[in-house]
Amino acid sequence: MIFKELKGPYIIAEIGCNHNGDTELGLKMIRAAKDCGADAVKFQYFTKDNLFTKKYMSDLDKGNVVIENIDKWETKELDLQGVSEQIDEFINDKEQLIIFQKYSKRIGIDFGCTPVDSEGAMFLKEIGSDFIKLASMDADNLEMIDSAINTDLPILISTGMADLQEIDAVYNLFKGRGFDNFSLLHAVSIYPPRDEIVNLNFIDTLNYLYDCEIGYSDHTLGFEVPLAAIGKGVKIIEKHFTLDKEMFGWDHKVSADEQDLRIICKGGKKVYRTLGEKYKILSPEELKKREKFRRSATLCKTLEKGHILTRDDFVFKRPGTGIKPGEIEFILGRKLKTITEQDKTLMLSDFE
Repeated sequence: MIFKELKGPYIIAEIGCNHNGDTELGLKMIRAAKDCGADAVKFQYFTKDNLFTKKYMSDLDKGNVVIENIDKWETKELDLQGVSEQIDEFINDKEQLIIFQKYSKRIGIDFGCTPVDSEGAMFLKEIGSDFIKLASMDADNLEMIDSAINTDLPILISTGMADLQEIDAVYNLFKGRGFDNFSLLHAVSIYPPRDEIVNLNFIDTLNYLYDCEIGYSDHTLGFEVPLAAIGKGVKIIEKHFTLDKEMFGWDHKVSADEQDLRIICKGGKKVYRTLGEKYKILSPEELKKREKFRRSATLCKTLEKGHILTRDDFVFKRPGTGIKPGEIEFILGRKLKTITEQDKTLMLSDFE
């Protein structure tokens, strides 16, 4: 897969850990994403040890650190007493990811995953991941990006929380390494963000500044904003996916369910088809209709042979196959060749 060669919207259903650690549920979600029209599924690969310090993990468990998603979790439903236990319960292990990758390949949907270290990146290469997705948290982590480049897999990277200088550094690293199969994804790392801070117009800036495919990773509620992003010409959309927004877990409430994903996939392709070109093109259908719906100079009354045409002699009526309103200078003051009947559509051939 080469991102620059995409012919239309590439929709990624971000399952992440929304299967809550259940392999069978994960497989069911992959199948559902495929049936909804998604082009790819994406998971996450991390552990407590390679993402959190022990103190930070302890602070999360004690509630000393408040994160948007985490402070809404209701651990009583699974009798899990802290964040660390939820991570143990919900994350993907290597065996699951291998199963998910093989199943995705079998049913014909791309498989991607987010690693958090070089070991994870190389593991994804080994199992045949179709792409690597780097999270916004690593938009300032050039060493991690470099590790992903070393896999030679296509790379997506979200730019949430990153300022333009940091995005420049990411872009320049890719280009400096001679690596072109990457995409920068506009993102706002709030779950969900207020409408006023989504800032889709920044996509135009990214397209202006960078010679790469620009995508959008969405954390809003519903399906409207991904469709709006596609309306700005975005070809890569990542959207969290769940089978049940009320399910216990981390990202379900900010995810698209099957109904939402179907709308994004089907509607997105329709929106993209309507974009067309940046210059005016008249379709064959419109050109044909123009002959029927535009108007031509039409005689108000029967006129004798040799009559010199004046502006009072005609009005404009359909069809548009004769003298157009903008062409009357070519017929005013000219003589008619023959007797010409009332309501006739005038042609240049009617004049001497």
